[in-house]
Amino acid sequence: MSAKDRGPGVKVPPPLIYLSFMGLGYVVSMIVPLGFSLYGLNKVLAYSLFVVGGAIAAVAVFHFWRAKTHIEPWQPASYLITSGIFSYSRNPIYVVFIIVTLGCGTLLGSLWVLFSVIPSTFCLYHWVIKKEERYLEQKFGERYLLYKNKVRCWL
Repeated sequence: MSAKDRGPGVKVPPPLIYLSFMGLGYVVSMIVPLGFSLYGLNKVLAYSLFVVGGAIAAVAVFHFWRAKTHIEPWQPASYLITSGIFSYSRNPIYVVFIIVTLGCGTLLGSLWVLFSVIPSTFCLYHWVIKKEERYLEQKFGERYLLYKNKVRCWL
């Protein structure tokens, strides 16, 4: 089986990266509280972030479903999605993870949870996105390179 047929070789599910760092941030906030309040607007902002994140995720999942390709980054891709929300970001679902992490930190009023987005995004980029991009370059060649040059990684 060729590398093109095996998938990108991602070992850690991306949601687990964010959940792990959020959990760590929450535990640290119990030991060394570093909270914040937006004068009663924490819930409104947090729920707004959840709604935006949910909408982006739904649209992205729909694109995967319509293209009949795997959403799981450890599975091989059968189609390169470049339209719709993917014409604005190469990784809209990963943007959702950032938005949801910010929403959780805001809802909890925890700067530790809010700041957990930094190491989780760093790890996601190095453990997942770099592997996916190498794989997609191998699998789709020039078509992916043109797309990569046209559309940003995040926003």
